[in-house]
Amino acid sequence: MRVILFDIDGTLTATTNADNGCYETAFEKCFGFPLPTTDWHCYTHVTDMGIIQEVMADTGRPPATPEAIARFEEVYEQELAKSFARHPGGFIEVPGARALLESLARKTDVRFGLATGGMRRTALFKLRQIGVDGAAIPGAFANDAISRADIARTALRRTGVNPTDVVYVGDGSWDAAASAELGMRFVGVCREYSRDRLTAAGATAIIENYTDLDGFHEAIESATVPPSR
Repeated sequence: MRVILFDIDGTLTATTNADNGCYETAFEKCFGFPLPTTDWHCYTHVTDMGIIQEVMADTGRPPATPEAIARFEEVYEQELAKSFARHPGGFIEVPGARALLESLARKTDVRFGLATGGMRRTALFKLRQIGVDGAAIPGAFANDAISRADIARTALRRTGVNPTDVVYVGDGSWDAAASAELGMRFVGVCREYSRDRLTAAGATAIIENYTDLDGFHEAIESATVPPSR
């Protein structure tokens, strides 16, 4: 059976711009100093947990405790809710995303899941704004692991099947890198991310959205495993 794993920000939800500001605000509120940068390419693991712990280490601070992480997740969700109340247009779907998931749910030869570098509560919040019940979809989050590859491994286990083929759909070079590490075929989404960067990361199948379902399935069939970097 084929399993398709989806990232969320920039892949299913067009929320990257709103998300970055909320993450920065929550980080400073919870840890008492500003996040050094939101250029995510600067971090080893582009996941909410990975970024926090890397910044703590780089600034000579002890690792964030589970209690501090839980508090951050709570404040982060609150900041997202405030942002949504001010600018609901910052929390929309990548066109066709919800319809795609609904169509995949009707298939008997495909399972799909979520594998995102975001925290569970905030990821589910963003999905709710586009009419998707993320809690009903098997998946894994930054709460489960620091690296995207380990998050994807966990998501695969939670689908409950032994897949014969795995495709990861994501918008970042870090998604391509996780695909390469696990031998997953990769489809890049360039809605909020550079097509050139995805190509440089090894993506051979790239889409902009899901309005053309036939085009999506063609990308799934033609996708390849990115080369290891």
